[in-house]
Amino acid sequence: MIEVASDVRERLFDGGERIWREHRERLGGRFSSFIPADYEAAYEALLDVRDRGESFVELGSGAGVITILADLLGFDAYGIEIDDWLVGQSTALADSLESDAQFVAGSFVPVWLREEVEHMPADFLAETEGADAYEELGMQLRDFDVIYDYHWPEQADLHADLLARCGRPGAVVLRFGHVEGFEVTEL
Repeated sequence: MIEVASDVRERLFDGGERIWREHRERLGGRFSSFIPADYEAAYEALLDVRDRGESFVELGSGAGVITILADLLGFDAYGIEIDDWLVGQSTALADSLESDAQFVAGSFVPVWLREEVEHMPADFLAETEGADAYEELGMQLRDFDVIYDYHWPEQADLHADLLARCGRPGAVVLRFGHVEGFEVTEL
């Protein structure tokens, strides 16, 4: 089984925390939908699903830590993030750890679904104004074996609908809740 050495994880997690701090400072107190998950728990969850596929995507990759962990565990790993600055930071963090994780700036909501999503009631809607991340990747959501989907509670129905309509049946979905921890389901 592939594992990531504890010193590499520590450098990765420290890098993620640095990005999070700089992101908050950069926003000057304005709200951000990027909230880091429990990185060590993410590592354990990824170990548990490592044998369930080859490709991984993180919807809203923030600092990129989980996508980089997935790559270091042997997945073909991709992160989609609406914030260009975070994409740049994630890419630099991946490079510093010799990770092949790839990050793209854009929306994880497919173009054909955006108008419908924009009219759905939710306190925090998925960001739909960004570039078409799937076009940039040359892939669709259905092309991924493992999907990491972190969302606000008010977005649960929206994300469930997105995954059901766009994901591949049988794909593994990892979700994180600050109370529940990591949950693994299948589409």
